[in-house]
Amino acid sequence: MTRMTQTQDRAQQSFWHRLLDRQITRRGAVGTAAAAATALPFTFSGAQAAANNGGPVNAASSDPRTTPPFRPIDPGNADTMTLPERYRFQVVAPWGEVFTADGRELGFNHDYVGFFPTDMLTGGRSSTDALLTINHEYVNPLFVGGNTKDRTPAQIEAEMRAMGVSVVRVRKEGGTWKVVVDPRNRRIDALTDIELTGPVRGTAAVKGATMVKGTVGNCSGGQTPWGTLLTCEENVDGYTKSWAGSGYEPMHQGWVTEIDPFDPTWTPKKRTAMGRFRHENVAVTLTKDGRVVGYMGDDMQDSCVYKFVSRGKYDPADRNANRDLLTEGDLYVANFGNGSWTLLDFDKNAKLKEAKGTDGKPLFANQADVLADARASALAVGGTPVDRPEDIEIHPKTGEVYISLTNNAKHGNYFGQIIKFREDGGDAGAGTFLWEVFAVGGPQSGFASPDNLVFDPHGNLWMVTDNSDLSTNPIKAYHGNNAMFFFPTEGPNAGRAYRFAVGPVDAELTGPVWSPDGKTLFVSVQHPGEDSEGLDKLRSNFAAKPGTNIPRPTLVAIEGFPGWERA
Repeated sequence: MTRMTQTQDRAQQSFWHRLLDRQITRRGAVGTAAAAATALPFTFSGAQAAANNGGPVNAASSDPRTTPPFRPIDPGNADTMTLPERYRFQVVAPWGEVFTADGRELGFNHDYVGFFPTDMLTGGRSSTDALLTINHEYVNPLFVGGNTKDRTPAQIEAEMRAMGVSVVRVRKEGGTWKVVVDPRNRRIDALTDIELTGPVRGTAAVKGATMVKGTVGNCSGGQTPWGTLLTCEENVDGYTKSWAGSGYEPMHQGWVTEIDPFDPTWTPKKRTAMGRFRHENVAVTLTKDGRVVGYMGDDMQDSCVYKFVSRGKYDPADRNANRDLLTEGDLYVANFGNGSWTLLDFDKNAKLKEAKGTDGKPLFANQADVLADARASALAVGGTPVDRPEDIEIHPKTGEVYISLTNNAKHGNYFGQIIKFREDGGDAGAGTFLWEVFAVGGPQSGFASPDNLVFDPHGNLWMVTDNSDLSTNPIKAYHGNNAMFFFPTEGPNAGRAYRFAVGPVDAELTGPVWSPDGKTLFVSVQHPGEDSEGLDKLRSNFAAKPGTNIPRPTLVAIEGFPGWERA
């Protein structure tokens, strides 16, 4: 998700705005009840489902459970987590809590959460004992150091230490989720040594670097079938000024970084073959012949949707080899005008060699240049600019790919929408796809600015919103605080939104992930009280440490889902 206002230099009309002009604001044939019976006839393998934060789902289930397991709630503005009757939440891992043996603290502004059962590498699927990976997207200087203008070197270091990723073990004991001190608990922050891999490694595009410092702007992410985290670096260009003198290098950021939560000795890797842009997340699956696919969105107005396809194939018996799969592969950009994928390869795509800047000079000299500015590359070859593609997730029963298009005020799309597409032949490696609109935001649907997505054990969709202007925009008065919604994906109510949760003041709910048994839904609460004018004018006190009133970003565990275990 992106809290700050998005900008884009290229002044061209949004493809999605043109669609809205044509009044394409309803679900197409695939989303209807009649078409539900003809959904893609395959079920994900265990490896594919594990990469999508869950286990296999029975596609032939006679009980799809397409109605919400709760009584929908109204919009609200309370400074708490508001849930339906019988549901409860627990604050689990707030900012600033010590969780490692060497005294490290949990980072700031929790975002994506990866759920890795502690017995995963031996074939287990524990729902009560896991290593969680928690992204920390950015810091608010008001809360981290108390200085919003001229940062001191000490404050800059504190901010750099508060970003990145936390690997933290949690266990359910006596009905309560607790953080467990474990040798694998650790922080990967803006000063951690990280290796560059792939075509951009050691090139002029990254000033010859092979090892770099840190990972920042950690927005959403993804999980691989071999049990690693893919953390996505989004807004990375704004720190050059605010972190002046720290040695921060923006071209070393903006990638997908792979981290092994089970192995602290394994150096994190930036996967440059997957391109550099404002990464929101990576939705991982496999092609029919076993190659790894990652769907990605560039979270910016008038930017594109991408697909990475590995050269090598996934081997369930060779985890070490799998950890190298993302080093090499092909990057494609989506053309929604004709439903096709265009290869971003300097040697194979003449448009990349012909592309020139406003000064008449070539934009790219080689493949490293193409990947280091994937946004410019995508637009140069005819990739479709869309309205802030944030989260992308894959339906565990049909393999259809769902995308949150959050909004685009430049073209009058203030409420956003969710679309979905299916690859030709149900193969993630296909060159063409068919797409449609799944749900549209606005007063008629009750939601606005869709962001992170997650599927429950029965293939229903859950979505959290990313509205940064709720307190100032009168057209969103209907919405209340940022919230979480439930959508059936089949049956007569497919695409209808049901409000499940409302977050605290100024906060986003981010990074939802289920335990494999479907009994616990973990959600991050990001930037509560973000719009506070000062420590003496706080708008929120959510999750404040006892004895203080400063709000804290945190992970919460939501429970109360009776009867939602997997069949």
